[in-house]
Amino acid sequence: MLLKLAGWVGENLCEKDGMTWTRITVVLADANEEFRTALKQALEATGEFDVVGCAADGLAAAQDIAERKPQLLVMDLLLPGLDGFGVLEQAAKDKVQMKTVVVSALYRDQIVSQAMSRGVSFFMPKPCELTSLLDQMRRAVNEGEESEDESQALEREVTAVIHEVGVPAHIKGYQYVREAIVIAVQDMDVINAVTKVLYPEVARRYSTTPSRVERAVRHAIEVAWDRGDLETLQRYFGYTVSNTKGKPTNSEFIAMIADRIRLQRKIYRV
Repeated sequence: MLLKLAGWVGENLCEKDGMTWTRITVVLADANEEFRTALKQALEATGEFDVVGCAADGLAAAQDIAERKPQLLVMDLLLPGLDGFGVLEQAAKDKVQMKTVVVSALYRDQIVSQAMSRGVSFFMPKPCELTSLLDQMRRAVNEGEESEDESQALEREVTAVIHEVGVPAHIKGYQYVREAIVIAVQDMDVINAVTKVLYPEVARRYSTTPSRVERAVRHAIEVAWDRGDLETLQRYFGYTVSNTKGKPTNSEFIAMIADRIRLQRKIYRV
């Protein structure tokens, strides 16, 4: 998949099969040399990214960011000299506008929430698959490119469906369920990483924690099952609506609604 690069300015033009695109400039910051090297090689192999800085500590990372002004930062929070939050603070002082993906073993609600509040696009726990990390980097770069009209139309569709299945608008989980379904419609791959990707992304957008998102979504589903119309629920969830099967899991609920909307909109996975 080629990145949608409208609006980005860069000098590293690449061409393949008659298509031309600009590589995204990236600074990597991680104390683990093996991980840094593997990620750098994986990024360069895609032809989509240009690694302009590769730092083993926070001070070097901050310097690379100030000098190179990358479009994307991928870093661990555990950095010698200056931790990841310090790196973000310095980048803000230097007025560097970039997207940030954090990959760290410090995967706790409070830490994730703090990172998201400082503008981090995605937070992935270590260890992680490089392919998953590359996907998150692509999402970070493309974040916000969807037109407002398209975004609003999708939100209206999702809102209509969750009203129909019986999720009341006054409960906290309503917003989280709606946001999670919107994200899943845009990229169904997140269903395979609900805990590591979907909940943290919803939490970031609502300045809360992934565990609170998970609990609120669960509550919203239970309320829908208790008060929703059985015929409507069966139409959307089929065999899962039964006394023996019980309620669908959070991921089943989100995936089934998202898939139905995608089919209606004729959005197909490649």
